Amino acid sequence: MMKAYVHTPGIRRNAGFSLVDIMVGMVISLIGVIIIFQVFSVSEGIKRTTTSGGDAQQNGAAALFVMERALKEAGYGLNATDPTTTYPAQINLGATTADPDSIDINSRKNWDYGPFSPNATAFPSAVPPALTDDTYSVSNAAEFGYAVNAGTFVPIADGVVLLKAQYGTDANGDGIVDSTEWSVAAPASPLQVMAVRVAIVARSAQPEKPNPATGVCATTTVSPTWAGGTLDLSGNRGLAAGDDWKCYRYKVFQTTVPLRNVIWR
Repeated sequence: MMKAYVHTPGIRRNAGFSLVDIMVGMVISLIGVIIIFQVFSVSEGIKRTTTSGGDAQQNGAAALFVMERALKEAGYGLNATDPTTTYPAQINLGATTADPDSIDINSRKNWDYGPFSPNATAFPSAVPPALTDDTYSVSNAAEFGYAVNAGTFVPIADGVVLLKAQYGTDANGDGIVDSTEWSVAAPASPLQVMAVRVAIVARSAQPEKPNPATGVCATTTVSPTWAGGTLDLSGNRGLAAGDDWKCYRYKVFQTTVPLRNVIWR
């Protein structure tokens, strides 16, 4: 009697995956996950850098705009009867090169009769109001702002770490501020100050990661410069203890503002 054999080709296909198949699939999946996380990490770092750089640029531009507008109003309403020690714009130097300067802007805000106030005794119908002293500075928390008559500090822009300024004088009386006539020292007469140039340094909000091999940040390796020289950022203003200024990105804004009220006077 002959035996009958039935061919069933689907039995092997229904047997499922072997252990080797599962392990190979897991290895491929893990490699894919690692690649995805690496791409995400790089993308997130680029996004953080771009966002922080954009914030620093906006904050620095806003601070420079306010400072420039204030300097244009310096000396408004001053006349010959005011004390000779009253500077339309007076620079107060920081304690060190790493500390920001501050600038006092003296003017008569509520004077509506032009850039020069008359002598009160000669023109009693228009008595000049008192001078207003606005002090523009950078706080220890890296905020740029101002205080009116030594009052409460009003912040305007954060992320500003340094403010530096210089006088542009006309000592020889030729009506021109020469390249050698820029200095942080105030001249003997306020009327010799023809212009002020200012540098404002804004910092990104997020630090970059240090080199994993050395543990040292190399995002900013050299101190930035401006028309007045090198800007010292080693003060780490607004940073927590142990943070390094070299881990951040910086943007320098600078401008030269003619003191139009002094020139007109």
